[in-house]
Amino acid sequence: MNAHPEQQIACHPSVRRWIFLRAVLIGLLVGAWWIFFAPDSLMEHSLKITLGIVAGLVATGSYLFNLRKTLYPQETNTPVAEDR
Repeated sequence: MNAHPEQQIACHPSVRRWIFLRAVLIGLLVGAWWIFFAPDSLMEHSLKITLGIVAGLVATGSYLFNLRKTLYPQETNTPVAEDR
């Protein structure tokens, strides 16, 4: 496999571990923010906790989805430009 140096670095397991750890920490921060700082007048306490957990999961998934090509690069064939 002839990968670019950036792709080889992105495929390294320790880089993936740090990206997954960062995603989990972002999810925890977003979830904790929602649980602790969302106004109580908007919803019940149990619903606030549930929505905080959901918001954390969505934040984690969104971060990983946006980095999917970095985490798992695919070898692409570049099209040959035609002369006109």
